[in-house]
Amino acid sequence: MSARPDRAERPGRPERPDRPERGIALPADLVWRRMHPVSPLLEGWKIMSAIIAVVAIRNADNLVEVYRYVVAHGFNLGDDLLVWALLGLLALVVVLGLVLSLGWWAKTYAVDRDGVYLRTGILNKQLRIARLPRIQSVDIVHPLLGRILGLGRLTVEVAGSGDSRVVIGYLPTARLEELRERILALAAGLAPQPDGAEGPSGAAPSIPAAPDGARARPAGSAGPLGFEDAVRAPAPARARREEHPLYAVDTSTLVGSLLRSGQVLAAIGLTLLVAGALLASMVLTDETARPGSGAALILSMIAGPAAVVSIVWNRFNKSWNFRAAATPAGIRMRFGLTSDTSSTLPPGRVHAVGLAQGPLWRGRDWWLVRALVAGRRTGEAGSSSGGAQEDGIGVLLPVGDRDTALRALWLVTPDLGAPRPDALLAAALSGMDDDGVGPADAPAGSPERGFIRISARGRIFSPLGRRREAIALTDTCVILRTGRWWRRVSVIPYERIQSLRVRQGPLARRLRLARIHFDMVDNTPVRVELSNLDLADAAAVERVVSERALRRRREENLDRWLARVS
Repeated sequence: MSARPDRAERPGRPERPDRPERGIALPADLVWRRMHPVSPLLEGWKIMSAIIAVVAIRNADNLVEVYRYVVAHGFNLGDDLLVWALLGLLALVVVLGLVLSLGWWAKTYAVDRDGVYLRTGILNKQLRIARLPRIQSVDIVHPLLGRILGLGRLTVEVAGSGDSRVVIGYLPTARLEELRERILALAAGLAPQPDGAEGPSGAAPSIPAAPDGARARPAGSAGPLGFEDAVRAPAPARARREEHPLYAVDTSTLVGSLLRSGQVLAAIGLTLLVAGALLASMVLTDETARPGSGAALILSMIAGPAAVVSIVWNRFNKSWNFRAAATPAGIRMRFGLTSDTSSTLPPGRVHAVGLAQGPLWRGRDWWLVRALVAGRRTGEAGSSSGGAQEDGIGVLLPVGDRDTALRALWLVTPDLGAPRPDALLAAALSGMDDDGVGPADAPAGSPERGFIRISARGRIFSPLGRRREAIALTDTCVILRTGRWWRRVSVIPYERIQSLRVRQGPLARRLRLARIHFDMVDNTPVRVELSNLDLADAAAVERVVSERALRRRREENLDRWLARVS
């Protein structure tokens, strides 16, 4: 008896070697896992609430009539209209539950030595892959309802435009922490553990010894400052495993920073303005005016203060109980009041650091420290006196004194490449005029040159910030000093600069001025350009940055970030 011929060997079915295979080729040893069974409820309650709200608003009159009928005649299931209404509501709930359950069944994830995989979709299937070399950070988020049930989501941020993140959830907290440690260990280049297993120390990598003189320290600072020193320091008895606390934001400082912010002052001003306008409208409005116009006027006038109050609340909510710790996998930041977030940020993935101080923070010498990470959504780019990004992630310090801000800076930029980093940082943070400026005949990028101020011919275009605007080139990074009232300092490593541009407008060409702009991975709240430089200084800056950026990129390993830590 002959064997059954294969499909390609059957008569009438010639081979088609050029026929493309369906689907995407995936490793055969992937172990696919599903989310927690409660995930459809946590993900779908907003959809259900929105549908119920829309239906209720569109049928408000009918619902009022039903309510009046029930009050007058009682609740009688024998009424056909009421029975059909209840059956329709039940059918809607069953359909939504079925759709969410099918979505949960089709949503699976897997992790191997190459990346993180997520499959979703019932009819329109989607596969997301986060390659390990492109992972920027791994976050654990516990929304309010998820915290009650002990469930959360794991977000893997990768370098890319648009929505390139991979979100896995909901899962129990223990499983989330185990999964995070495994992903970070694999991204660090360690030997992979079997899925669901842990290494000797929770699959956490170890930090090699840093060479002497690899990094300078701020003067007058005690305790572990750098990332490596913090990891090697003995962990407190009550600390989590492999976590070494670095700093925290207390409630009094957070509330004080909010009271000294421009948003709170704007909210108070708008509230007083609205109160005065409402009082005037109540006095001047004719009694015969159209009914309901007063309520519409009130709602329209409180919209502005309500929006400002929402911004202030978002800052308070995202910065509440902010604390940072050093782990072998990276800097771990926890924050949030209603939604608890744990974000692990590998130091080698930071593309730039920005320090900002508003005029009302200057008396207390408070600073905000932001980190630019590829793939992150940015928000409040124009705010320089406080606040966080849209999701609160990417902020190294929402508010803190100068010593704490410098500690946050040293965590992600352990080497400023300057012989006197203390004096350089002091001139960058609070320097004016010729503070930190060396002789003009010294070559650009040399320690003797220090900061390069904008040209005297261009100070007419920057009457307020001209006394502070300057740029310094060290052996490892570019430092920008801008802002007269809202002070800003940007620290940009050479190897993170994508490209740089020198621009000249018609007036700038006549005055021999130029603007230099550093292209980064994303639209960033960190200042990355400086205008009104002398044309010769701009050309020298371009030449030095291009040479050093090329050299620094050749020296680093882009695939495994742990080797860059020390």
